[in-house]
Amino acid sequence: RLKYGEIFIWHIVPQYAEVSPTHKHEGRGFLLFRLINMREPLIMGFLTGGFDDPELAAVSEVIQFQNWNEPTQVHLALTGDPTEMIAMWVSKDAYTPKVRWGTESGQYIHAAEDVVPQADSSSYSASDMCGSPAIDFGYRDPGLLHKAKLSGLQPGLTYYYTCGDQQFGWSQEFSFRAALAADPKTTVRVSAFGDMGSGQVDDSVQSTDGQQQPSLNTTRLLDKYLPETDLVLHIGDISYANGYSSVVSSRAAAGSTFMWEEFFDQVQSVASSVPYMVCIGNHERDYPNTNGLFNVTDSAGECGVPYENRFAMPTPAPDQPWYGFDYGSAHFVLMSTEHFFDPTSPQYQFLDAHLKSVDRSRTPWLIFAGHRPMYVDSTGDKHSDSQQPVAKLLRTYLEPLLHEYKVDLALWGHHHLYHRSCPVYQEVCLDQGTVHVLVAMGGHDLSDNVESSNPAWLEYLDYKHWGMTRLTMNSTTLLFEYIHNDDGMVHDKLVLTK
Repeated sequence: RLKYGEIFIWHIVPQYAEVSPTHKHEGRGFLLFRLINMREPLIMGFLTGGFDDPELAAVSEVIQFQNWNEPTQVHLALTGDPTEMIAMWVSKDAYTPKVRWGTESGQYIHAAEDVVPQADSSSYSASDMCGSPAIDFGYRDPGLLHKAKLSGLQPGLTYYYTCGDQQFGWSQEFSFRAALAADPKTTVRVSAFGDMGSGQVDDSVQSTDGQQQPSLNTTRLLDKYLPETDLVLHIGDISYANGYSSVVSSRAAAGSTFMWEEFFDQVQSVASSVPYMVCIGNHERDYPNTNGLFNVTDSAGECGVPYENRFAMPTPAPDQPWYGFDYGSAHFVLMSTEHFFDPTSPQYQFLDAHLKSVDRSRTPWLIFAGHRPMYVDSTGDKHSDSQQPVAKLLRTYLEPLLHEYKVDLALWGHHHLYHRSCPVYQEVCLDQGTVHVLVAMGGHDLSDNVESSNPAWLEYLDYKHWGMTRLTMNSTTLLFEYIHNDDGMVHDKLVLTK
């Protein structure tokens, strides 16, 4: 944080002046910044001396946004009831935050004060989290986080909506298709990936650890396939905020990564149009002495607080981030690999009961997901939270459930690459096994620490490309495709049939 008079520069997204070709020769130049509405005035600063010994040489006039209360970060989530949808957004203030919606653009049949219930609004403070930097220099007021439930929807019908406040203003208009009811004859189309983060569209420079520029191409792929997408699955490690809700300084926060604000801005075009369903990862939850499975500092003090406040998933209780839902011909079950999952744990009991309850005559395809992988080609085995020890735990406690309830496909993240197994059970390929796919190539730095010889269950491996996967399911066929985000081409394909 730099101080100039009484103004603090909270959000540092630097560009080097030499990017402008005229800077060295003429002493002037042109740089392009994309500014996100952070609900506070901004100033631009010109610094000399580099990051080791910076000096503030000049500042701009204060930059104002037209409306500090502009609704931003709009995204959707399922409730498990196809006649409902949750809309979420952020603003600085609110009087009566609501969502207006209808079946025709610009005509909101649900707009009157007595028809539309007021949204639930919340926030969180530094004291709600559990460690540094989230509780001190990494914290910035997240604004008011609003969640509104749209009810009485007709499954599969398109709705138009705008969110905001009569006093402080409304968002642009968005649209979505209401969720599909459980039906074996219905085709479901899903985009899935993990470990994405966000990138800078204006070439600003942040810490090396946090520059997830490949995520921009993944987001462009999501946009490309949006007309053919019913929902998105993001399998953990979402924004990589790592305790920095909106502050990045290249020295004091050298280990930080991109922020929640930028992540939601990047995915809004997708997440405002289809349900954006998420799974918690180590960078959202893990911190010592917080009743998690791993006693590590991966969340940098967030301990799940921003995650739970920013995503309204249909979970059974606070800090129990596991859930399931029907959607057309498929049922999805998402777990937390960061919480206990042994047979005495609440999570195991939920998963056992939930998987048992799935009606395969209504949803013939059963998809399971969690962040840390159950099957992984990795050399990581030195610590209790390393990939191989965790994979063994997952196979010991949960693989029997996947086998008993005939899970068709399991999606995982965490190890930053893509690979696909054969149908497998207890590390042996067999016809009645579950196909495990590691989809952690969403945008973060790729991992090449794979074993010198491929495990017997491994059918496809790629640790050199980023991308996403696509699932298309109907009553008899599941088509799974892996798409590179640089060329947009399908590089791996799997077809399962019933």
